[in-house]
Amino acid sequence: MSIGDFSARCGLSAKMLRSYAAAGLLVPAAVDGSSGYRYYSTGQLHQARVIALLRQAGIPVDDITAFYDNPDELQLDRWEREVVQESTARRQALAEARAALAVGHEPLPARPETSRKGIEMATKVSPGTSTHIGGRETNQDAVLVGDGLFAVADGIGGLHNGEVASRLALDTLDASFNGDRSVAGLLNACREANRAVGQHQTADGGDATMGTTLVALAMTSDVKAVVLHTGDSRLYRLRRGRLEQLTHDHTVTAELVRTGELSEEDAQSHPYRHVLTRALGVNPDVDIDYAGVSCEPGDRLVLCTDGLFKVLSADELKGVLASVAEPQQAADALVNGAAERGAEDNVTAMVLDIR
Repeated sequence: MSIGDFSARCGLSAKMLRSYAAAGLLVPAAVDGSSGYRYYSTGQLHQARVIALLRQAGIPVDDITAFYDNPDELQLDRWEREVVQESTARRQALAEARAALAVGHEPLPARPETSRKGIEMATKVSPGTSTHIGGRETNQDAVLVGDGLFAVADGIGGLHNGEVASRLALDTLDASFNGDRSVAGLLNACREANRAVGQHQTADGGDATMGTTLVALAMTSDVKAVVLHTGDSRLYRLRRGRLEQLTHDHTVTAELVRTGELSEEDAQSHPYRHVLTRALGVNPDVDIDYAGVSCEPGDRLVLCTDGLFKVLSADELKGVLASVAEPQQAADALVNGAAERGAEDNVTAMVLDIR
């Protein structure tokens, strides 16, 4: 359901739903990668109604979030005792104020409130990058060629500062990873990037969704090459003439295809084909897929945004990668080929040759 439909059915305003999502409570089930719209599932209606009742009881949002992380019926009993105690204290204070006014005395002193509160890879990597605005008014894709870190990000289009989100995510990822080049450091760097985008959105004062996809290849100090990704940007590897997709998309349709509920052919025209189930910056926490990547001399890797593979088929990608010698020329050929086909979205490709 759209946020408007979900709001009407659960009784919480769209503004309240956005504030709860920002706090990590009742986060959207998916976000449209093209428009940035939030979507909720019918399974979240019950939780929304319970949250509304708890808020009516005066329970802080942070406490409700912690409660849903570890549901415990005893916590409801504790909250009930607190409500009774607070009600009793307020009634007593009101009675004392009435008495003080009646006799002309100063109010009694206020009672204190109760607080609730890897070894570096020796293998040489030769990169080439290319990007094109496609059919968009702005280019919301961003690339990073760092010290042992290569990444592509695709800002969520349609609503709010997608180009800011993608650039901020990559810059934060790079700075944080340079401080700790282990796999744990890489994952923490991704969390920092997610936090940076989310905080920028909050500081900007807008209600619109701001976020970005991410796919990164990192040369870590403990596991060597690692791919990390969220959203629908991809990593491919061409090895000895065989092209293999090393990531899977985090979209509604991709997940339906993986569970056998939708065919790949029907997914191409499905109304929710642009809806992402994960992205950086949309929610306080983000699920990150990561895995070790085998890299051999002669391998060619490609990091790209969806503007590329939605226009060029896997066979066409393979044809360019196998026939164009230099990585920069190959990246240019891929992006120009998609642009000439009339790509409606931004198109970005990064080609990495393993020497």
